[in-house]
Amino acid sequence: MLGISAYLQDLDVEYLKKAAEIGARFVFTSLHIPEENLEDSEEKLDLLLKTCQENDLLLVPDISPVTFEKLGIKNRDMTGLKKTGINALRLDFGFDDYHELVTLQKDFQLFLNASIVDETFLKESVAAGVDLSKVQLSHNFYPKMDTGLAMTPFSKDNQLFTAYGLKVQAFVPGDALKRFPLYQGLPTIEKHRGKEPFVAAVDLLKNGHITDIVIGDSQAKLSTLKMIHNYMQDNIMTLPVFLMDEQKKWYEQVLEVRKDLPENVVRLATPRMPSIPIGKTLERKRGMITMENKLGARYSGEINLCRKNLPFSATTNFIGFIHPNFVDLLDWIDRDTQIKFVPIEKVQSE
Repeated sequence: MLGISAYLQDLDVEYLKKAAEIGARFVFTSLHIPEENLEDSEEKLDLLLKTCQENDLLLVPDISPVTFEKLGIKNRDMTGLKKTGINALRLDFGFDDYHELVTLQKDFQLFLNASIVDETFLKESVAAGVDLSKVQLSHNFYPKMDTGLAMTPFSKDNQLFTAYGLKVQAFVPGDALKRFPLYQGLPTIEKHRGKEPFVAAVDLLKNGHITDIVIGDSQAKLSTLKMIHNYMQDNIMTLPVFLMDEQKKWYEQVLEVRKDLPENVVRLATPRMPSIPIGKTLERKRGMITMENKLGARYSGEINLCRKNLPFSATTNFIGFIHPNFVDLLDWIDRDTQIKFVPIEKVQSE
């Protein structure tokens, strides 16, 4: 499932509506970070709730004991929080009483902070009566550079969580509007900071044992949301590419990958065409898109994507290249992946 984030300081209702049309299903917000002043934001919170309800978006606010002070709710009154219209909670720090979790489950859909969950926590919560089938785990994001998580231990933890049947979500940075006050991106994994959100999302899904992806920053491009949603729903890998004029017919088509995956290239299952003229035959670089020419005999017309730097081949024409920021996607194409080429300028403009 795809999620986005919205913060009261830079709330954009139209962005939420368009994201919902694309396929986003939940919205993360924070009701306890120091940078958000909630004392004079009651109207914005009401607007956020109303917009989510009207567009079938589940609002998941991140809360801590500080939240109640910010909202003017006394004695940590969960009934008061429920009256605001909030039906789901992402519990940050200050909620480590299993019996309180059991009580909260009666009124709220719970998202627990994955950073504080381990196998002992899971076993003891079940023993206390927590229904894990109604719980999801949500990792933190990390606003400050160099503080994000490493992939290997992160992935190992998630393997444990998913073995318990839990859904797990993590954050990728946005590429349209970074969040205040540092504007350094809001990834869960440090190596994803500064990366294309789609590349980071595929990495999480393929290597991180994640089920749900959330844009951590205030906004992502609509084209980015479409790419992530299409991959999560239909395994369509959208590749922003440049194609030579005579090959532009391949734009926007959904292309199958051959089931027998070689190490050096991705072979597309497009129809072969005899007697393809010899064109630009270059030293092949990772990310190049090539087509076999007539010297390739029965392979003439076959389209390949270069996974690695490869030597010159007289049988191979250069017909285009993948945008450098998206080349890493080649590493995660498998036999069930579908490929969709889109013009680079389309992705940059949306």
